[in-house]
Amino acid sequence: MAIPATWTLKHWWQARTWGGNVDQPGGVNSHLEFQSEQDIQSTNQIQGKLIYLSLALVFLVVLVWRFYQIQDVVLPLWVDSVHHVQIVISFLEKGGIPETLEPQMPVPFYYHFAFHAMAAVFAFITRLNPQDAVLYLGQVLNAAVVFAVYRLGKALWGDWRRAVFSALLVAFVTQMPAYYVTWGRYTMLTGMVLLPLTMASALDLVNKGVEKSRLFTLGLLTAGILLTHYFAAALLAIFFLIIGIQVLVGNVRSNNRPLWSTWLPILLAALLGLLAASPWLYRMWGYAQGRIDLVAIQPNLESIDELYFPEYLTYLWRLLGPDRNQAMLFAALPGLIIALFRKRTRAFGVWTITLAVLSLPVGFYVAPFRPDHAAIVLFLPTGLLVSELLVSVIDWTSPQKLTTIKIITVLVIFTALLGWGIFETRSVINSTTILATRDDLEALNWIEENTLPGSHFGINVTHWQYGSYRGVDGGWWITPLTGRTAWLPNGLYGLGNREFIQQVNSIAGQASQLSGCSPEFWELAQTEQLTHIYLSANRGSMQPYQFVDCEGVELIFQNESVYLYRIEYIINPDSD
Repeated sequence: MAIPATWTLKHWWQARTWGGNVDQPGGVNSHLEFQSEQDIQSTNQIQGKLIYLSLALVFLVVLVWRFYQIQDVVLPLWVDSVHHVQIVISFLEKGGIPETLEPQMPVPFYYHFAFHAMAAVFAFITRLNPQDAVLYLGQVLNAAVVFAVYRLGKALWGDWRRAVFSALLVAFVTQMPAYYVTWGRYTMLTGMVLLPLTMASALDLVNKGVEKSRLFTLGLLTAGILLTHYFAAALLAIFFLIIGIQVLVGNVRSNNRPLWSTWLPILLAALLGLLAASPWLYRMWGYAQGRIDLVAIQPNLESIDELYFPEYLTYLWRLLGPDRNQAMLFAALPGLIIALFRKRTRAFGVWTITLAVLSLPVGFYVAPFRPDHAAIVLFLPTGLLVSELLVSVIDWTSPQKLTTIKIITVLVIFTALLGWGIFETRSVINSTTILATRDDLEALNWIEENTLPGSHFGINVTHWQYGSYRGVDGGWWITPLTGRTAWLPNGLYGLGNREFIQQVNSIAGQASQLSGCSPEFWELAQTEQLTHIYLSANRGSMQPYQFVDCEGVELIFQNESVYLYRIEYIINPDSD
């Protein structure tokens, strides 16, 4: 990469068609005015090839980096990953979109499914097991966000410098989207690949004119994002509204353009996308409308914690960190001001302000979308606006007056940011989100090979949020990886009817209070007809040492941290 980078730096300020005044595209400096048209075309072709080559190399580097960041991960992480893998398995088993999540649980399927369909196809083609397909495809998409940000940067400014800076900042400096992997937020990640691409497509329609190919592309991307992630689709709708208002006002001020000349094509493309996705959206709405709500937020900590969960403000602040990320957010503020003053980027600036407001727990809460969902998307405008600031500082004077010191200073700052980000994100995984270790994976493989298909496991569980429960270790992976069942299904049990949710929560609530071979354990074991127990040392309320002398329970597997027991018979030792 050194050769194209050196050549590019040398000619950075000679070819004003690459950048400079983003409100005057097509400008050429005096140096190029004396060149022939053929020489200019040849130069532009070389420059274009070098840019694409550099982008390909950057993507490869980012992809290797993303895989380096998960080098010690054996299964996809945290709560969401369990049901993502289970959905992919359902896709593969049923050869398409499942109607329900049976036989695992009696829950209708109306979840946004684009990522799962991609992962199922990826698993089928590569012959990977579903859990590896989810983990690896997730990292590929995480690297693809870099290209999506570059594409949006080009649409915003028509300037490759700002676009490349933005892409590199998102790849190596901002905490998100790299951190998505530690939550298993694969559907949101897929949405964040499509969202910048769709926004860029809408900007092209406005800035470059209406063409059938652009209308079709925007409609297709809109449909894709509607099937990928509902919150990302809501953010896209807000951007459509803002850019529609901007072009409408511009048309009103321009007497020589029809009022409908620009905003009508955007509306048409959005409606085409909505129409294409409407069969699924109709199904989703039929099940989910009771879960959509508008709640006024009282301006005090108690009300905020009660509405969301305890210490919610602290949680939001952590999402904006660490220090490196918060420094980026502050640096983005001057870039935001610059964007608001440029006609070409004004709509994006207003959209950024809207996104920032949505990330605050004030005003209204539109369930199921929470402020933290908006907070983890702020990386997108942050990377773009910081790059706007850096390049604007360099472009503040004309090329003739530009000093080498000025360029070097900005590049040193940019390189320092990259180094800071790379150093800190080399271990981006949060250890608290690791449910399954290599010991868990060994135990799960043993279960699949040595237990009957109808086996039913007791596992450690704990309260999570909004009255729901989650597993605490690899035991929660028993169902998707082995086909056996546990007394707590994956997190999508919350999509079931009220009776089913109450039943699961009742069992999970009792299980979360168990501590060893007690009468309460035996009562629940008999009610649930348990055949086995899955325990991990130092994780959960039930611990292996509590079952050492437990009559009716036999240890059948043990490694360094995982213990498996077979229940030989159901008995309450304290009963007559």
